[in-house]
Amino acid sequence: MQEMYLRLNKYVKNPDKIMYNETEVNKFYVYITIKNLYNDYLKENKRHQVVRLDDIEVTYEVVETTSDAQQKAEIEKQRAEEKLVNLIHKEVNSWDRWYDQKLFKVYYETDISMRKLSADTNISVTSIFNSCKNYKEILNTKLAEDFQDYINGDFHLIKINKDE
Repeated sequence: MQEMYLRLNKYVKNPDKIMYNETEVNKFYVYITIKNLYNDYLKENKRHQVVRLDDIEVTYEVVETTSDAQQKAEIEKQRAEEKLVNLIHKEVNSWDRWYDQKLFKVYYETDISMRKLSADTNISVTSIFNSCKNYKEILNTKLAEDFQDYINGDFHLIKINKDE
């Protein structure tokens, strides 16, 4: 009931409008105000569902730390990844044209898009795209076997040098 009085006080600027005469209050207006408060209360409860903690069954799962074997496998995978990256860098550095080396490093080692690179260097997007496509093909032919070993988890088969 207190909220009804607060709401009336807040929204009724002229108290004479809710009075029939000097002493009698408009009961219908008060009834509608209380009804609206109740409806607001129901809406609020629908939004926020109350759940008793006694009704919830809690289960705990023990999470084990990674075993030594898993840690070793993860370290081996990281080393294999480093080997692949080093093989890619060696291959790129062996290319004769500095343009190819530079374009590969700028495009693949930064977040610069082909369009941005084209705008900054005045090289056509088509030329950059075709060059990058060629780089990909070169790396695919030379490092496909090592990459497949990485995918298969045969990390020990990845060659450190191309000659191995």
